[in-house]
Order: sequence, then C-alpha cells, then structure tokens
Amino acid sequence: MTYASVVFAHRPHSSYRSFQVLQNKFMRMTTDSPWYMRNVDLHRDLDLPTIAQYMKTLSKTYFENAVRHPNPLVVEASTPVPDVEPKRRRPKHVLDDPDDKITTDNVSQQHTHTFLTSSGRGSLPRSRGRSD
Repeated sequence: MTYASVVFAHRPHSSYRSFQVLQNKFMRMTTDSPWYMRNVDLHRDLDLPTIAQYMKTLSKTYFENAVRHPNPLVVEASTPVPDVEPKRRRPKHVLDDPDDKITTDNVSQQHTHTFLTSSGRGSLPRSRGRSD
C-alpha cells in the first residue's frame, strides 16, 4: 500500500475510509480500550497518524525526493505542469488537501495542552523571598 500511496492518495477519501476503519479497530483491540474512548484520543495516545495523514506524508516526501532522482522521466513526472483541465486531480494535489478531522482535532488539542502546561511568562521559576 505504501508503494502506491502517491497514486492512491489522490483518490476520494471514501476509497480509503475502509482502511481507516480497520486501523481504528486494530487500535482498539491492541489497547483493549472501552467503547466510549474516541478515535482521536487513541491516535494521539499511540502517536499514530491516520491513513490520510500517512498517505499525505509519503506523497510529500516522494515529491521532495523525485526532483533529485537520476531518472529524467521521474523528474519530469514530478515537476508541476499548469493545469489544462483544472477539474482533473493530479497526485500532487494531495499536498493541498485539508487534513482530516482526527488530525485537526489532535493538532488543536496539542496546542491547548501546550498552553495549559506552559510555565507562564518565563521559563525560570518565580523567586520567593528577598533577592540579594
């Protein structure tokens, strides 16, 4: 699946929804988590990307490395070409897609957690008593 992820990633989200459901089930079985635990929390706690996020990351690294590839056909295929038909999706369009709901929830929770656990105005502890 990872070998063809560059091509597979630009498919509609419904085409790899079944993979995401399967990943969620495996996470639940592995952690023996209760039914009321959210998938967002499982992904965050296990530090696992969603299928969409994983495909997007693989596509991004592919296009970054393809520019330096020794095969000129790979380099030519990875260079951006102006869209003659803007309705047609190309594999590189996956990089512009918005993140899925689990990823955006995890990012917002990470920002909230950082804000709540930060030490405040400075990183030094507050001095108590007289300073000489």
